[in-house]
Amino acid sequence: MDPSELLVSTSRQLARRGVDRSALSRLAARGDVVRVSPGAYAERRAWDELDDRQRFVAAARGIVATRPGELLISHRSAAVLHGLPVVGGLPRRLDSLRSDVGGGRSEASISAHRSTVPCEPVELGDFYLTSLERTLADVALAHPLVVSVPMLDHALFRRTTTLDAVEAELEPRRRHPGSKRALAALGLATTASQSPLESLVQVRCFEGGWERPEQQARLPLLSGRRAFVDCLWRWRARRAGPGLIVEADGRYKYGPVAQLMTGEEHWKEKVREDDLREQGFEFRRPTWDRAWSRTQFEAMMRGTGVRRTC
Repeated sequence: MDPSELLVSTSRQLARRGVDRSALSRLAARGDVVRVSPGAYAERRAWDELDDRQRFVAAARGIVATRPGELLISHRSAAVLHGLPVVGGLPRRLDSLRSDVGGGRSEASISAHRSTVPCEPVELGDFYLTSLERTLADVALAHPLVVSVPMLDHALFRRTTTLDAVEAELEPRRRHPGSKRALAALGLATTASQSPLESLVQVRCFEGGWERPEQQARLPLLSGRRAFVDCLWRWRARRAGPGLIVEADGRYKYGPVAQLMTGEEHWKEKVREDDLREQGFEFRRPTWDRAWSRTQFEAMMRGTGVRRTC
């Protein structure tokens, strides 16, 4: 069970347990409790143990619990609850979809979105949210490619939906101002990207007009084995070497916090890279910062032999 499920209490629930407003104020002043959303609180020790994503879910639970009516969670907030990667940071307010003509107002803790296109809510624990396909479509319409494509790639890689299903959600909104961008996101989406950083590399190549690479390309090693690489550009002129390899592993793989690779695995990774370099392949390992910055990514690509297609 997600620890955020056990964490949040509303002021009314606390009052029924004998914690009135003055007692709550004293607890807050001492730092024993923290307000996670208007009218909802959590024990400080439990709150401190949550990561950012769990805190967002806990705050969302508090907002839902203190609302008088049903709240349909949408867009990036629904993406968090669906377990999708949210590149660029978690939402600061809870996204909510309204289908009525007025559309509702945004509030300090809620960002209201209006749509007249029908939506069948999905129930997930304490929440009602847009379906996975509707969420992906909404994000593609409203947000840049660097946000929508990693979500699409994640869902496609895990086979939790299909491009056809997402496109069906977009069909009624062909006249939406963001439809061109959304269709571009669908055109970039692939089952081959295995991390948000790989997806970001693909987006930056598209935006810069660079030739797109092969993904998860299989290459023979001098040792007789074979290796898969994240992104590969094969040079047409052999005198320049066989090609460029971009490995989009990022800090999640090599960072001291993640600790996803053992010393032996690091060694095998080095031997594999040395093997490919000895064959003449160039290597680039862009960090998140370099891929996030279009200027830095452009500088990295200009130092290679990758062609621009436009």
